[in-house]
Amino acid sequence: MSGGTRGTNEGTRRLRILAWKPKPERQTIRMDRVICCEPLELEYLYTVLEADDVILLDGMTDRRDPVRVARAVGADVVLATSYVTNVATVIETAERLKRLASPPAVLVGGPHAEVVPEHFDSPCIDGVFFADALTGVRLACDRIREGRPFDDLPGAAFRRDGRLVRNPGPPLDPAALPVPRRVMLEAHPDRYRYLHYGRCASVKTAFGCHEKCTFCFCTEQHGGRYGPRPLDAVVDEIAALPVENVFILDDNFLSSRARVLEFCDRVRERGIRKRFVIYGGADFVARNPEVMAQLRLAGVDGLITGFEFVTDSELAAVGKRARLRDNDLTIGICRKLGIELFALFVVDPDWRVEDFRRLRDYVRSRGIAFATFSTYTVLPGTALARQEGVPPPAPPWWRYDLLRLRSRPRHLSPIRYYLWLFRLYLLPSLAAGTAGRLRRLYGWWGFAKLVFNGWRIGLEYLVKLAIWR
Repeated sequence: MSGGTRGTNEGTRRLRILAWKPKPERQTIRMDRVICCEPLELEYLYTVLEADDVILLDGMTDRRDPVRVARAVGADVVLATSYVTNVATVIETAERLKRLASPPAVLVGGPHAEVVPEHFDSPCIDGVFFADALTGVRLACDRIREGRPFDDLPGAAFRRDGRLVRNPGPPLDPAALPVPRRVMLEAHPDRYRYLHYGRCASVKTAFGCHEKCTFCFCTEQHGGRYGPRPLDAVVDEIAALPVENVFILDDNFLSSRARVLEFCDRVRERGIRKRFVIYGGADFVARNPEVMAQLRLAGVDGLITGFEFVTDSELAAVGKRARLRDNDLTIGICRKLGIELFALFVVDPDWRVEDFRRLRDYVRSRGIAFATFSTYTVLPGTALARQEGVPPPAPPWWRYDLLRLRSRPRHLSPIRYYLWLFRLYLLPSLAAGTAGRLRRLYGWWGFAKLVFNGWRIGLEYLVKLAIWR
């Protein structure tokens, strides 16, 4: 089995639990050739369910059918973690699980369940956990082991009278987050990487984000609240990691100047030598270059930041605090400090050709080597969806992959729109300056593989668009 399992313990009844992360939907683009993050959510479940035998199935690296695995191991419980694109697959899998000779209990959590648990309203799903899910799942499994009902648990939703009803959730307590047992990372260290950062662990130091970007799903998670973990626990966890590279998963690690500086102090005091990749806002970077210098000394090697748009009017329209000047300052600060910048942009289906050219010219002129381009998407549960009065989404759920069009572009044909998106993705590897930087990072052979995989992903994207529009 992929991941960890526990042996039986005489004298106690141990549940057999399958914790499953779905594989990417076949209509979406496979990015695991260049980015494959440690399945931290599965490892947390393994950690808190110490009273049971837990099998982990990471669909990003293990494409086996979860129903067959559940049947083979005789699972009493199946736990599923889900993104918006996986909703239909989770429900369909739950229906298949319930048709087994000995059907398991099916419990769902994950990012989408935290914000819109109602989307998992199915008679084949026994509970949806949206707040303090680790505690809730552990208590539910205790009740299942004892043969008692668990539909009164807080922070979860259960079907009553044909609809899903939420039980109020407990307050957010980041200090209660356990240190995960890294069973997947330790068993398969070469599977998990982020671009040129080989053997990369994932760490969560805080929940939520202070920002209020209207299109962002992250600001809605954890009840819309921000909660940092105690830094002593964070640094202890990082010091014990068996790999050099660390991806900090916080929605915005740069939320507090004081906390960031304290993190730097703790890392240096402990003599920790790691390379960190973090998420953070351009407005923080632009206003705190000296803090970024301290982060660089502490080991921060990469910064992922949402530039989104290249005009102040568009940035203001979606609730971004940063402006174009902040983005430019961020590029300069990162370049001066030797921090690799990963810029995230948004492409609006209402754009004209000149808008695409403006973004293309911006990326070229600033020498941005790593950039992603997402279609402006109204995700269910976001402030943008509430503002626009968007009706409940209809299938197919895979269309929320942040690349697909949900409606016809205003000024371009769909084919022309997608070709522009394809062209933007190829920019960094085609421009002479950025191609040279990529060769230095990856080496000639690594750069060749990167370019090959980039073209492969791009062509796969076009083929899938032709099949599933």
